[in-house]
Amino acid sequence: MNEINSVDNRSPIPPVLEFRFRIDAEITEGIPIDRRASGALEFIPITGGAVAGAIGGRISSGGDWCVNRGDGTWRVEARYGITLGDGAYVDVHNVGICDESHSGEGDYFVTTPVFRTAAVDHDWLNRSVFVGHAQELPGVIRIDVFEVTLAR
Repeated sequence: MNEINSVDNRSPIPPVLEFRFRIDAEITEGIPIDRRASGALEFIPITGGAVAGAIGGRISSGGDWCVNRGDGTWRVEARYGITLGDGAYVDVHNVGICDESHSGEGDYFVTTPVFRTAAVDHDWLNRSVFVGHAQELPGVIRIDVFEVTLAR
C-alpha cells in the first residue's frame, strides 16, 4: 500500500526554516580515541567561540565526538554550553552527519541541535525544533541554526 492516508489525500505541507543564530565554535586538533578497520573515533575539543543572532553569547568548553564510519560519512556529536549576554546558561547537544559523497558542496554538513535552559526569557529554545547547516573552517565549526516552524 503506497497511500499515505486514504482519508486525507492532500499533499503534505513542508515545515518552514527560519534562521535564528550563528554558532562559531572554536576547535583544536582532534585526539584519536579508537581506530578500527571499519572506522575511527576522535575527540575534537571545543575551546570557546561566539553565538550571534536571536541569542548572543560566548561558548564554554566542550567537545565533539566524531566517528569516521569508513564509508565516506562521519557522525558527529557535540556537547558544550553557551553563556548568553544576560548571564543565562544554555546547554547544547548537537548531533549531525557529514557525507562527503555530496562533492562540490564544500565542507558542509547538517545537524540537529537541542538546546536546554532554565532561563525563562529563553524558554523558546526548550520548546522549539532546530536544524543546523554546518561548515568546517580553519579552527572553527560554523553552524547556522534554523528553527523549524509550521507554515502559516
